Order: sequence, then structure tokens, then C-alpha cells
Amino acid sequence: MMTQYLGLKAEADDCLLFYRMGDFFELFMDDARIAAAVLDIALTARGEHDGKPIPMCGVPVHAATAYLQRLIKAGHRVAIAEQVESPAEAKARGGSKALVARAIVRVVTAGTLTEEALLDARSDNWCVAIGEAGGTVAIAAADVSTGRFEIVEVASDAVGAELARLGAAEVVASETGGYEEVATTLRPKTDFDSNAGEARLKRLYGVATLDGFGHFGRAGLAAAGGLVAYLEHNAKGALPFLRPPRIGRATETMAIDAATRESLELTCTTGGARKGSLLDAVDRTVTGAGARLLGADLGAPLMDKAAIDARLDLVRLFHEDQGLRERLRSTLRALPDIGRALGRLAAGRGSPRDLGQLRDGLDGAWNLGERLDDIADGPQLLSEIAPRLRGHGAVIDLLKRALVPSPPIEASDGGYIAAGYDAALDDLRDTGAGGRRAIAALEAEFRTATGIAALKIRHNGVLGYHVEVPARAADPLMKPESGFTHRQTLAGVVRFNTPALHEVAAKVSQAGAHALAAESAHLEDLTVRALAVREAIAATADALARLDVAAGLAERAAEGGWARPTLVDYACFEIEGGRHPVVEAAVAKSGDRFVANDCNLSESSRLWLVTGPNMGGKSTFLRQNALIAVLAQAGSYVPASKATLGLVDRLFSRVGASDNLARGRSTFMVEMVETAAILAQATPRSFVILDEVGRGTSTYDGLAIAWAVVEAIHEDNRCRCLFATHYHELTRLAERCDALSLHHVRAREWKGELVLLHELADGPADRSYGLAVARLAGMAPVTVQRAKAVLAKLEAGRAKTGGLAAGLDDLPLFAAAAQVEEVACDLLREDLANLDIDAMSPRDALEALYRLKALAREEA
Repeated sequence: MMTQYLGLKAEADDCLLFYRMGDFFELFMDDARIAAAVLDIALTARGEHDGKPIPMCGVPVHAATAYLQRLIKAGHRVAIAEQVESPAEAKARGGSKALVARAIVRVVTAGTLTEEALLDARSDNWCVAIGEAGGTVAIAAADVSTGRFEIVEVASDAVGAELARLGAAEVVASETGGYEEVATTLRPKTDFDSNAGEARLKRLYGVATLDGFGHFGRAGLAAAGGLVAYLEHNAKGALPFLRPPRIGRATETMAIDAATRESLELTCTTGGARKGSLLDAVDRTVTGAGARLLGADLGAPLMDKAAIDARLDLVRLFHEDQGLRERLRSTLRALPDIGRALGRLAAGRGSPRDLGQLRDGLDGAWNLGERLDDIADGPQLLSEIAPRLRGHGAVIDLLKRALVPSPPIEASDGGYIAAGYDAALDDLRDTGAGGRRAIAALEAEFRTATGIAALKIRHNGVLGYHVEVPARAADPLMKPESGFTHRQTLAGVVRFNTPALHEVAAKVSQAGAHALAAESAHLEDLTVRALAVREAIAATADALARLDVAAGLAERAAEGGWARPTLVDYACFEIEGGRHPVVEAAVAKSGDRFVANDCNLSESSRLWLVTGPNMGGKSTFLRQNALIAVLAQAGSYVPASKATLGLVDRLFSRVGASDNLARGRSTFMVEMVETAAILAQATPRSFVILDEVGRGTSTYDGLAIAWAVVEAIHEDNRCRCLFATHYHELTRLAERCDALSLHHVRAREWKGELVLLHELADGPADRSYGLAVARLAGMAPVTVQRAKAVLAKLEAGRAKTGGLAAGLDDLPLFAAAAQVEEVACDLLREDLANLDIDAMSPRDALEALYRLKALAREEA
């Protein structure tokens, strides 16, 4: 047996191996040690290998899903080795001592799950592959639980942002590529060959050309081929359901890098929890599919104004008609998740209940489509969605006739095919039922004949049907003339058989076995017939999800008094009464009122410098406007009384940071890396929020960096930007930068106490209120008093010297300064270029070196 196990373990590679032995999956050696620690189960030993006891542990087959869930969550991959022949077949093949053949039938990984118990119903489960070809990069992503398949070409420096958008459960890359750091699994380079990828896709979809799906780049083919190869490897040939790929372009959606997603907590908080995120604050969907689609929408806001308006029109329909919205949500709430039921059936892990969910879901969708058809002059998106809800009459009728009202999850016990669907099956069931009645009559007859009132006819998997009596009453039945044959003696009971029972039991067992076989054949046939129209079923699942998202957003808008945003083709950002959806919800729970604020960024005032005390609301103001941009372009109403927005192509947030010790970066280094990325990538159509740039280093260095960043954004990037700072010296830039305006969050001291008003007002803050905030935080009065004395000395020194920013007014603007430095640098290069090195003597070379060094010192 260990020889067979070790061969399978070698095939499983780095996976834990679940080795089927009867009713248990066993693990041995290192796998057993790992599993025992993760699952908190007993570690035992069995036999010896290389002279040492073999560690082992096991989990029951019927409870394996729960154990798999814990192992996958702990980051492990599991290979399932099942028996692929019966003991009888093994005996016929190799004699009485032949070992039952086993094979790995599936590899369970985080990105290839389909089981309900292993998946979050409200989150997508992406498996991603990164492909490279001809200097370009592409990402292929599949959610095998629903069949969604996407391919998008990205810039090499945007791979991280795309992975962050998807929140991939698993990332596969070539072992020779440049993405080992982000990959969870490395595969052979041959899997990512673009020509092989093209062939795999043609074979998968049974087509001679891929032109019908759109234009594939070589990198896209490499990524898709690598992903399909990985899924085939894990499924051991039974490739899960993959819909035709949707080929996307990075320019179709708002670009949001990983740092910005984390900072704004779009779909999860910095701690990884859904609660407290924008998605959690917005989500009012009533189905798992709707929640998954809403998360995808918020993660990839659109750049197509027409497509955004189409989504908003649908939200408006349900927002304005409360009755329609409530009826729709009530209907959707009762429908099963047909997308994931379809995924399980396609992956070969479906059950009778999944077919029942298809029946009920498609039937409900049909009825919903009929009702939506009655809406006159509905929005365009509704007219596109409604037809996808219908068209499944034949499948619905078939499944209604074939299945019982509530099919079971397990198919092994039968009972899921409805009476009247198959006359032969009904006859087998009648035979079995008659046999069971005959067995009950025999039990009564045996009790009368033997006088043993406690006599019972029982059944188990070893003996089949048998007579069981208490041990104290068994002696009369042990006699040869009793007509009973002894089978087994246990503590307290003795078991027997009789010719009459054997004859009836044989009929019952035979009829039951034939009935189970007939039901299994019907299940396979029904699955095949349902999968024949799987594309149409998947389209219906998508339509239901889109309706759920629209109705959920309408519910959230009505609940919070949100407004429909107006999208324009020029760069503006006009918000009246804007609020932060997450903070507002938290404030409401405590019984307080959130203070709304306006924001008006235009060509003449595109950069706002916001000052004011800590805890005054600067960071909240910055974030709420960034979130409003995300919500608007995702097709949602926004938390404001009015909003007019120009489309945002890139969103950047530099708000808060922490050490990244794993990459050897301090907080300040992380801040500088993120700020550098903003300055390098932001365009005039971008929206940027920056909070306290430069605070992580010395005061002079920090002010210098913040000053230069403000100038660069104003002069070079020319994007819409909210810049919060405590460097009041930066307010001087308003005199020199015509598109920069000054604002502050209001605060007042009243009888020695700081009152934070959270209101935004024009102009710079009159003071920072740092000491008041320290007192509010509970700092000891003696420490605060000492800080006051130190502050008085510092302010007196500042008054004498002209302050921290003395002399900055004499600096040329950012563009002019850059030009001067470039000219100075060119003079040094020019002198170097004029040297004739081949004609120089050693003395001439030394003199030239001294001259260049002096020139460099002068320019510095």
C-alpha cells in the first residue's frame, strides 16, 4: 500500500494527499503532521517505513468538505486520491490480495473551488494567470464557480493594480517569468506558450478561429493558455465550465492602483474584512450573485459615459418606483444562485439539488421577465436584460416533470426523480415498497412463531437484511431445527438469517439497486440536457444579478437621500452636500449627524489646499470625494445633494501609510514611492487626494518635499487634487499658483475646550490647534503646559527669522527651476563631451579632472 501511496504523493507534488481508504481519507508522514496541526485532530502511527513508524491521521469522507475548507483557508492545496475500481474488480484483476487501484481525481486549490461550503456566496473567487509575450503583459482570470472568463492586457507596471482589483484567490505564473513575487503557483514555461494557448482555446470552444470572441494579443493567448492548462491539471481532464472569454482593455475602466484601493477600503478594510468597507456600506443586494457583481462594479468603475448613464437609468427606474423595487427585491430574494449551481454541474460535482435550483431559478426568472415586459418606456438596459430572463421553457418543463419538489443534495440514496416521469422506475419502486411491506409482515410472523417480542428485522451494509434478537433469547434460534441460521454474535444481541427473509430481501435489494441505477442515469441525462444550454442559463444569471445591483443601489439611495450624479465631458468636480458613506453610517449609529461639505474643483480652481487641526475632518473630506467618484462611475447614486463630475481616468490616494518591513521600506519610504507614482502617472483627467505629504521626515525636508509636490501637480500634472497639510507655509503658493485655492476645516476653542466643527470653509486655517488636540487626547496637563512654553519660544524665534519658509518667495516656480537645473547639468556634460581623451597626457587628464570637479562644486 505504501508503494502506491508514495507514487501518488510524488504525483501530487506540493499538495497534501487525501488517500481514500474505505470511509476515510488518510494522510501519512509529513502530510499527516501538517494536517493534524491545522485541523486539530489526533496524529497516530501505522506500520514502518525505512525502519520508522509512519505518522498518520484521517478524516471521514462524509465530513471531508469541512476539513478541506480549513486546509484551503490555511493556504494548503489538497490532492484527492479516490478508489477507481471496486474490491471485486481488483480481485478479478490481481487475485485475492490485489490492492484496489487509486488515482488522483482532483486537486483542490483556493482558486478552483465550486462547493457551496467552501465559497463565500457574496464574493467572486478568481483564479488568475499572468502571460507575457513580445514585451506585453496580459492577465487571464476565471471564476470556475460561475464560468466567468476575462482577459485583459495591462502595462507591466499595472499588474499589481489589476490583481488588486480582482482580489485573486490564486495567481499562476510561468516559473521563468518575472512575476514570482506575486504568484501563488509557478507552472512550466511551456504552459504559457501563446501558440499552445491559442490551440487550447480553439479545442476548448470547438472552433477553428478565435475571431468570433474578439482580438487576442499574443500575451492574452499566453495568459489564457496558462490558465486553461492549470485548470486542466487540477481537474485531471474534467475542465470546469468556462464561458467564452470577455476581452477587456485597461482603458475601459478607471485605473486604481493597489495602494489607493487599500487606502480607500473599496471592497475590504485594511484588515481584510468586508465590514467597514465602501462595499459593505453600499451593498443592499438580496442575492449572492448581485453582491458579487456589485463588488466587481465598485472595483472597476467605467470610463464609458453612455454605459454609466445606462446603469444610472436603471437605478432611477427602481428609485422612483418604490412598489416595483420592493416587488423585484422580494422575487429575487427567493431565487437560488443558478450561476454557481450551473458551475457545480459543469464541473461534474453537481447534485440533484443543483438541478432543482436551475429549475426554480429559471422558472422565477421567466415570471419576472413577463412582469418587467409590462413596463412602458423602460430604460435601455432593462430592454436588453428582460429577454435574457426567458427562453428556457423546455428546460423548465423537463426539470419540473423529472424532479421531486425538493431534491436532496446527495444522489447516492436516490429519491429525487419524480413519480410518473419513468414508468419502469415506478415499477421498481413499487416492487421495493412491496418487498418492504413483506419484510414487515415477516417480522410480525417471526415474533409470533418464536414468542420473542423483542425480535426485529434490521439492515446494514455487511449482512444486509437479518433477524436480530437479544442474547438472552437467542438459544432457541440456535437449534438446527429452528429454521434460523446464525450469522453474528455481538455484545447483547445475536443475528440470524432465514431462507424466507433471504428470498424477500433479494427482491428488495435488487429492485432498490436497479432503481438507484435508473435514477443515476436520469440524473446524468438531465445534467447533459441542462448543460446543452448553459450559455443561455449563465446569461440569465447575469441578468438577475444586474437587476439585483440596480434595485439594491436604488434602495441605498432612497435610504440615504443620495443623488444621481451628472457626468460631463470636461474636467470638473462639483459636489454639494457630499458625505462619506462609511463614516456617515458609523456616526448615525451613535446618534450624531454627519456634517456634509461641498467641493468645487474646476479649471480655475483644480487644486485645493486644505488645512486645519487633526481630527477636524480633512482626511474624511478627501476620502469622501474620491469615493463619490468611484460610486458615480460604477453607476451608482452618490451620497450628496447634487453632483456634477467629469470622468476620472485614474484615481490616486496617498492617505496614511505603514511600514512595509517585508520589502525593507519605512513609512516614509512607502509614502515617497506612492507619491512618486502619482507624479509619474496622473493626467489632467485624474483625481488625486494627498494627505500630509512629507510628514515622515524632518520638518525642513518635509516642507521642501510638500512644496515641490504641490508645484509639480499644479504645473505638470494639472489634475484635480485635494491636498491636506499641516505645513501652513504652503499657503504662500496661492499667490503664485493661479489654479490653487485655500480651504480649511473649522474649529473653535470654547472655555479652554476644542470644538471641532467638521465644516469646510474658504481660506487658510488661523492656527493648527495641535496642543488643544493633545489635551483632548488625554495628554497630562503638565506636559501640555510645557509644550506651550516651548511653542512660545519657537514662535518668537520664527518671528525674528521670518519663519520656517523664509526666502521661499524668491524661488522660481517649479517649471523654471527644473529648466535652470537642466541647463546647469548640460554645461557639465558639454565640457565632458569636448574632452579628447585619446589625445590627453596623464597630466592633462589630471588637470581636466580638477577642473570638472570645481565646476561640479560651483553648480551644486
